[in-house]
Amino acid sequence: PPAAAAPAAAGKPKSSYPAHTLLAMPALSPTMVTGNIASFKVKIGDKLAPGDVICDIETDKATMGWESQEDGYVAALLLQDGAADVPVGGPVLVMVEDKADVPAFANYTPEAGAPAAAAAPAAPPAAAAPAAAAVAAPA
Repeated sequence: PPAAAAPAAAGKPKSSYPAHTLLAMPALSPTMVTGNIASFKVKIGDKLAPGDVICDIETDKATMGWESQEDGYVAALLLQDGAADVPVGGPVLVMVEDKADVPAFANYTPEAGAPAAAAAPAAPPAAAAPAAAAVAAPA
């Protein structure tokens, strides 16, 4: 199971931090490109279970609760309440399976992985999807 979390630690050596999952800004609609963090509903060290609301996310159309999909503990909040124009795919929070691992993320920053995460969801998926469809259609 920890192997699945390792790629989420992009830009950081695997040994620097315990096994963790980097949760990114979700796309709450097909056209969503950025969102705002209205307010976090969790704090560092909080236990999360599926269905627990992590934060409220504002889009241009609505404000919705972002729910956890798995069990774990909040190890780091990478943004603050009111963070604006967070790109879909941009890092928001770090989750760990073991509460004892939470202190290891006290000074965690996703800077090495952030530019790629911010740039990738905005343009390449939109460009790649039509190209894939165009290639698949004639074939």
